[in-house]
Amino acid sequence: MRVLICLSGIPVLSIGAVLALRNYQEVRIGSAQRAVAAIMRLDQQFRHDTDRLRSALETIGNMDLTNDQIVHALKLAETISGQRYCFLAVLNERGQKLDSVSPSGRSCAEVGTLTPPARINATVMEAVQKSGGGEDNGAFLRITVPAAFLAEPEAHGYLVGILQISRTRAYLGGASGWEAFSDDTNPVQAWLLMHDGELFPVCTNCNWEPPPPELVFRLKEKLEKSDRSVVSFPSMQGGYALGGIAGGADIFVSTQRTPMEADALRAMVFQIAALLFLLAAGLVGVTLAANIVLVWPLRRLTHSVRKWQMEGVFDGRVTRSMPLELQRLGQAFTRATQRLSRHEARLQKAMAHQELLMKEIHHRVKNNLQIVASLLNLQANQIAHPEVKAEFALARDRIRALATLHRTLYAEDTLTSLNMAVFLKDLCEQTFHVAGEADAGRIQLQVESDSFWMDPDQAVPLALIVTEVVTNSIKYAFPDGREGVIHVRLTKNGSLVTLSVGDNGIGCSFDPASGTPGIGLKLIHGFARQLKASLSYSGKEGVLFTLVMHLDKAQNP
Repeated sequence: MRVLICLSGIPVLSIGAVLALRNYQEVRIGSAQRAVAAIMRLDQQFRHDTDRLRSALETIGNMDLTNDQIVHALKLAETISGQRYCFLAVLNERGQKLDSVSPSGRSCAEVGTLTPPARINATVMEAVQKSGGGEDNGAFLRITVPAAFLAEPEAHGYLVGILQISRTRAYLGGASGWEAFSDDTNPVQAWLLMHDGELFPVCTNCNWEPPPPELVFRLKEKLEKSDRSVVSFPSMQGGYALGGIAGGADIFVSTQRTPMEADALRAMVFQIAALLFLLAAGLVGVTLAANIVLVWPLRRLTHSVRKWQMEGVFDGRVTRSMPLELQRLGQAFTRATQRLSRHEARLQKAMAHQELLMKEIHHRVKNNLQIVASLLNLQANQIAHPEVKAEFALARDRIRALATLHRTLYAEDTLTSLNMAVFLKDLCEQTFHVAGEADAGRIQLQVESDSFWMDPDQAVPLALIVTEVVTNSIKYAFPDGREGVIHVRLTKNGSLVTLSVGDNGIGCSFDPASGTPGIGLKLIHGFARQLKASLSYSGKEGVLFTLVMHLDKAQNP
């Protein structure tokens, strides 16, 4: 009942959870979208600076000027730009510096010599890094364009311009185009992702905590697989984005949750908590009402039913103070239990009578089989021919084995299964006693059996096989007064039953060429086929019969 009541609140809880999750996703996506917007603004700023420097270098490189004229042109370009470039240089075709221009107080010439340019035929832009101090510490963009020198006919070289990408906090806070880093209500942090995978902050002295490497790697993989120029990822703390900027470098931007977003998240958490509280209070109220009206009366009714199961009497008065529907249910149950009690009494009487009849049948069958065995024995005593007398004795032993089975069924007080440990021992001892070897002491009998139950349909062929082998061992295995041991073992492993019957006598030849097999061996083969068992036997150093079969029914009384 409580489960049903709780399940009834699932739709309301699901709707509230979906709405809350949607608001939460919007807050997360908002942070990631701000990171994407910051990359767009930074890309425009970088593109503005790099396009101007590239155009200036390409224009100067295509004017066929002398070296001195090229240097003057570079100085003019650097002055017009407002000293935005930290290094401009002329290189020969081997990458050696011929002349350079640098603003006063600043020098990033080492950036230009980090990697001498190879043979190029078009403009190349590279994001490089220089470690140093002050304003020289940061990431830079190096632009290399091919040029022709007028002073040396058919001589070629390169023009190199270095533009600083990373800046100090003071520069980012006041320069035009870098407003993304000066808005305190929308904090943004950015790192340049170099070609070697190293991260370098856009702000050289802001002491930003670098992002986790696995997050950067995840976004880099996402960018490589995506057809977009910028990819983003929302998180609990804010949003992250990775995208390309002018110059071939990638930039990683991290945004933190704004105060407005934090307030919205707190309001959302409060709304969810309030919804859960109201839902829990409603469920508690409904549960208490259901307990009073339905659950507790049903428990009393259940207790009365259990008492009826143990004592056989149902007290219908317990439903008098219950709701009308439960009173009617109690009355119907009272009438049903009375009819069941009468029917149960009749069934028990019929079962007792049936069991008595079955016991009487087994008892009479056992007596009749014993009478038949006695008649065969009397008839055998009247026969003088030894072979005929022996055949009568074998028939008598087989009938006595069947009589032993029925006697065991009658004694064990169960009519559908046999305890094989008891039955096998009784069968072998009776066979020994009839053969006159029980008290002689010349032959020992060893019977070992696991305690389990077997259906009589399987026990009958098994008993006849045991009787046949044990009787033959008594008669033929120990001639001339020899002593020996006859063993009978029956084991059970799961549904697999193994019977082993043998002796340590003189043995026997089972070679088909030695003659026609006797009726005993034919019966053993027939009983094995009836049991659908595998049979193997050997006559060396004594006789050993091994039978393996599957137990169809394992019953306990």
